[in-house]
Amino acid sequence: MLSVNLVEGKMEIVPDKLLGFVIMHLDLEKVRIYAKKADNRSLLDRVTVFRQGMEPAAIEIIKKELLERGISPADISQHESAYKDLVIRGPEGLPRLCKKCALPAISREWGWLKIFGFIPLLPWQHLYCEEHKTRH
Repeated sequence: MLSVNLVEGKMEIVPDKLLGFVIMHLDLEKVRIYAKKADNRSLLDRVTVFRQGMEPAAIEIIKKELLERGISPADISQHESAYKDLVIRGPEGLPRLCKKCALPAISREWGWLKIFGFIPLLPWQHLYCEEHKTRH
């Protein structure tokens, strides 16, 4: 049986020894530091596109930071609706990432799967964000 302990902003999942779960910690102070340093686009992506894989407490911290920066809930909704149908998701429903950066992928393009970065092996579909997709 799993139990959850929440102490001083840190979440700890205590596993059942028979199931072999790993203990997970959520350090909300690290989330606050990240939110202060990150750019607006990264924060908007976190509370919209990547929301499914995030803890509710972390989402609230990021929303608060966006509000302090003058980004309204309407702006957040607009960002969400702009990317809702564009983002490529994996079978588990989480967004896939661009091959070249940490932005959500919106484009599939054929290329080569390369060994050692330069020997072509197989044709392969690569995923790219809006910035890195091929311009046609």
